[in-house]
Amino acid sequence: MELKNLFSAQTSFFDVDLQTREEVIDFLAAKLAEENIINNQKAFVTAIKKREAQGSTGIGDGIAIPHALDKSVNQTCVAFASLKNPVDWDSLDGKPTKLVFMIMTNGKNGEEHLSVLGDLSTYLMKEENQKVLMKAKKITDLEKVFGAPKKEEKKLKAGQHYDVVGITACPTGIAHTYMSAEKLVEVAGKMGLTVKVETQGRRGTENQLTAEDIENAKVRIIAIDKQIDGMGRFNGFDVIKTNTKDVIYNAETLIEGFKKGEKVTKIQGEANGGSESGGNFSLKQFADIKGNLLGGVSKMLPFVVAGGIILGIGFLIDFAAGNADAGGDYGTVNWVAGWFSGLGKVAMGAMVPILAAYIAYSIIGPQGLMPGFVAGVLANGDGMVYGSQKTGWGNLWGRVLPEGLPFSSGFIGAMVGAYLAALIVFGWSKAFSKVSKGWMGVRDIVFVPVLSLLGIGTAMFAINIPLGYVMYGIQEGLTLLSTPSKTGGVNLLILVGALIGFMMCVDMGGPINKIAYTLGTMTVGGTLVNGLGTETVIMAAAMAGGMIPPLGIAVCTLLFKKVWSVEDRDAAKANWLMGACFISEGAIPFMVKDPKRVALSAMAGGFVTGLIVGAFTITLAAPHGGVFVFPLLESKAAMFSGNKGLAVGMGVALYILAIAIGTFTMALILGFWKLADENKAKSESKAIEEIATKKTKKVKEIKEASKVAA
Repeated sequence: MELKNLFSAQTSFFDVDLQTREEVIDFLAAKLAEENIINNQKAFVTAIKKREAQGSTGIGDGIAIPHALDKSVNQTCVAFASLKNPVDWDSLDGKPTKLVFMIMTNGKNGEEHLSVLGDLSTYLMKEENQKVLMKAKKITDLEKVFGAPKKEEKKLKAGQHYDVVGITACPTGIAHTYMSAEKLVEVAGKMGLTVKVETQGRRGTENQLTAEDIENAKVRIIAIDKQIDGMGRFNGFDVIKTNTKDVIYNAETLIEGFKKGEKVTKIQGEANGGSESGGNFSLKQFADIKGNLLGGVSKMLPFVVAGGIILGIGFLIDFAAGNADAGGDYGTVNWVAGWFSGLGKVAMGAMVPILAAYIAYSIIGPQGLMPGFVAGVLANGDGMVYGSQKTGWGNLWGRVLPEGLPFSSGFIGAMVGAYLAALIVFGWSKAFSKVSKGWMGVRDIVFVPVLSLLGIGTAMFAINIPLGYVMYGIQEGLTLLSTPSKTGGVNLLILVGALIGFMMCVDMGGPINKIAYTLGTMTVGGTLVNGLGTETVIMAAAMAGGMIPPLGIAVCTLLFKKVWSVEDRDAAKANWLMGACFISEGAIPFMVKDPKRVALSAMAGGFVTGLIVGAFTITLAAPHGGVFVFPLLESKAAMFSGNKGLAVGMGVALYILAIAIGTFTMALILGFWKLADENKAKSESKAIEEIATKKTKKVKEIKEASKVAA
């Protein structure tokens, strides 16, 4: 469908008097519901606001493009509103928004959502289109802009080459990718220059640059917000490397600057896979510790979650088969249980290597995957290089070392090893950065991988044992906290549980939450153990704490209806299921609106829940699943020892109690806090009214007195 056909008189509004971004969204959603373009106004508004919470859709120049792909949409459409008074939209350029284009699709037609967003962004980048739209008063004004045919790219004559070439790419691969490309084309055209821009977006690589295009260009601009494919094509050439936002607002300055040598760098040692290595590498990527660690954790989670749940099924089968007292063989006695347990263990065994591989990948790109993965395998204490064998293919490294050393450094060794792997790859890429083009393929496929493998092997041989002692110390600390006889009869796991529950509620899916959750998964995966079987209290506390924010909000909207809007109460209904499934992110939209009260009340609830979990030493053998993995809970408190059935039953009951208490703790704190603030606001408003009334009365008295005196 052509872009102009997505606009209509029924969904286009001119000079609307609205004051805030929320009012604009609600206004357009209401109109769309009236026209039956959407079938669920509340769900649609939630989808729009969820996208806004991820990052503002204000693209600058007074324009915003809120968008949603949601089942509530009956037909693809673009709603338009020009605002009488521009509103704040947190736009890229910091300027208020006057024109709002709201895109809605339901996802049934493949990449339609991306296509509409990309095409609309392209039209909106043209200065002449912006001028027309700012003055638009009727639907025909919109049709005039979006019905105009796109200008065909000028064909070069034989022997002619492009003056300007570029690549654009943004993280989502949608709006900014195509906006920056269009701006570069528009500005270069006005300057009388021929131009070709390659886009690497969600639609794939389009308008791909050839080696001849790059070699003969007078200006080369790479505007990217992420790693891209094909950077090796620019090796040996001068470029300006910047971001998409810079091109959108400063394209002409960049083109002129290239001619003067401003901000120009020579690309060296880049791999075609998009590795940010070589002479143009920035140490800033090493400094982004949080981003690199989260990059590894996000790739590791599917292995942990799927493997943990499958392993849990194996435990359940053995429990049902009457093998609950099998000790260390629990989960393997029944052959069906063993099948599931084996599959789960294989997946979870890859957890640490995958973590290391993708931390290295986040830092250095594809070349970091192999040495990062090997670093993780070695940190895990692989039996081929470490163990107790004297001959054969086991313990090949351990034979040259004294017996009794800790050969497994776990996730600590994996994280350190990943950074070392990235540094080694960078070093060798730098060393080979000046090889001729004919040798670049051999460099990337043979030289750098082989030397990087030798480098990370040597590094891990040197650091694995020292870091193994660190890991050993952590495990001994856990053992101490888990052993009342060593702490004067006090079970200090209660403090660990409280801290983990608290951390899970601090940022709800952010880095602090992920640290707590990762520690829990390490106990399930067997890379963080105390030898007493109680270390998975950390996992139990993490899951229980993560369930509190969405459940607490859901309960609060029931207990304190008057302090919540109808829209919030409806949105909170989904939190019952999200909380039950251990999806903390269900609370994020509420925290975005009210960060202080929601976050602090959630932390209090998470702390109380973790405290109870730790107090009764409740363990959990699965890293995810919410209520669906409750049968794997077990209380290892002394009062329930000796009876497996009782330990499991009480573990489930006490766990539910802990979550219920934490949920109501959050709900009550949040509800009374909102109620108190609301009453305070009413009191202040009443006081202001009284003061205003008194002033009015006083002025009236003065006027009357003046008349009498006259």
